[in-house]
Amino acid sequence: MAGYSSTSKNYGKDSNKQSLDKLKEQLKAKNPARVYLFYGDEPFLIDYYVKALKDLVLEGDNEGLNLSVFEENINIDDVIDACEMFPVFARRKLVIVKNSGLFYSKTKRITDSSDKDDTPEEDDVKPLTETRLKNKVQDALTEYIPDIPDTTCLIFIEKQVDKRLKPYKQVVSAGLALEFNRNKPAELVPWVIKGMKSLNKVIDYNAAQYLVAISEPDMYTLRNEIFKLADYAGDRKEITLDDVKIMAIPTIKSVIFDLLDAVAKKDIPHALNILNEIIALKEPEQKILAMLSKQMGEMLKLKLLMEDGATQGQIAQYFQGKHPYALKIMTQQAAGMSVEFLRHMLGKCMEAEENYKKGLIEPKLALELLLEKIRL
Repeated sequence: MAGYSSTSKNYGKDSNKQSLDKLKEQLKAKNPARVYLFYGDEPFLIDYYVKALKDLVLEGDNEGLNLSVFEENINIDDVIDACEMFPVFARRKLVIVKNSGLFYSKTKRITDSSDKDDTPEEDDVKPLTETRLKNKVQDALTEYIPDIPDTTCLIFIEKQVDKRLKPYKQVVSAGLALEFNRNKPAELVPWVIKGMKSLNKVIDYNAAQYLVAISEPDMYTLRNEIFKLADYAGDRKEITLDDVKIMAIPTIKSVIFDLLDAVAKKDIPHALNILNEIIALKEPEQKILAMLSKQMGEMLKLKLLMEDGATQGQIAQYFQGKHPYALKIMTQQAAGMSVEFLRHMLGKCMEAEENYKKGLIEPKLALELLLEKIRL
């Protein structure tokens, strides 16, 4: 997060891990908190823990009288009434509130009154009125959270959260607030291997690493790929790298790998075929050219490091955040290219970008002409 020190970042991560450990303990002990707040950009994990709480609180009766769900434009009185209602033939009831917006507020710009007429415009009054109403609802929620009955489990699922707001602080005080963000590639690879194992399949580390590298970095996408690969393998137990290359949904990242391989081998016909494959993915030609320029620039930096005798550890440090598999492929590709060739191609990439931005040439033609120049 911009503006936070590394100490603050580590504290936030540690605090979230402690909250997750506590949630797992509550699930194991079958003793849920009265209120939870789940947020973040990994819906798979949010859905996973919501389901776990559903199974625990409702004891399998997921569609019964003891479940209330509210989504967007909520009436706080209705939510409170649902929480106050005594469970029917059960120990607890579950109330789920999705995307209420009550844990986030936009900062409204305040202008100097001397810059405006005394008569307010309709557009000036409406946002202010909406803000006041929202503040009242947030205050009502803040006051109610400590009074949630022990027979109720209330779960908020939000897209955005402002930790400075009173409702957030009250949830932390009375229950648990948890942020579920996308995992890093290094964490997703063992998850893929474990997922395959649960389906009685074995995938080696390189194949799993390649799948993570070419896929979108969300767990729902990877889960779908795991099921698809397992189904494709049939009675065969082992999932190979070739299986992944055949069955995985192609993304611009995966095809760019192949394009750079063709460039490294100076195979113009194959490079042009791959270019057509990328365009068939409905990716804008401008984006393809930008990605190609970026990759050429990174490849040149990598080649210079290699020629300077940098170790793999030093290279990995320089390319922090780069997926390990992508860095491995880049290293192999850079080994087959000279510094002169990479500088030449980077210059041609920049020239192609400049020409299409000036309207001198169509982006697709610029890409085709660029690939024609890889003979050098």
